[in-house]
Amino acid sequence: MAKTILFFAFLGVSSITLGQKSTSYDSRDLASLKSLPVRWERYWNTHDMDSMGTLLKDNVDFINVAGVWLKGKKQAVSDHQQKHLSFRFRSSTWKTDSADIQYIRADVALMHIKWEISGDYETENQPRPPRSGIFTWVVEKEKGKWLVRAVQNTNVK
Repeated sequence: MAKTILFFAFLGVSSITLGQKSTSYDSRDLASLKSLPVRWERYWNTHDMDSMGTLLKDNVDFINVAGVWLKGKKQAVSDHQQKHLSFRFRSSTWKTDSADIQYIRADVALMHIKWEISGDYETENQPRPPRSGIFTWVVEKEKGKWLVRAVQNTNVK
C-alpha cells in the first residue's frame, strides 16, 4: 500500500514539474511567430525557396509529406528549389488556413499550421487534386529571431 501511495505521489509531482508552465509572452514574439506561416505562404507562391530558407535554422530536420527526412537547411532548400523549378510545384498555390501556437519555453514554441495546396502535379502530365494537410513546427528563438528547427508535414486529404 505504501509503495502504491508513493508511486502516485511521484506521478503527481512529475506531472507538475514536467508540465507546461503558464507564462505570458511578449506581443512582439507572438506577432513574429504568427508571421512565419504567412511568410511561408508568400515564399511558396512566389516560388522563392531562398527566402523560404530564411525561416529555417541551419540544422533543421524537415520531414515532408512523402516521409523524406531532409537534414539541414541546405538540403531542405535544395529539395524545394528542385521541385518548384520542375513540374511538381511550378504552378502550385499554397494557402495557410490557420496556425496554432503553444509555448514550450520562452524561446521554444510548437506550431500546428493547417494548409491547402492546389495546382501541383504527381507527374509531368498528371495534376494532383487539391489537398490539405498539417505542418507541425518546432520553432526556436535565437538571437532575437524565431526560426523553424523541426518540421513534420502530413497530408490530411
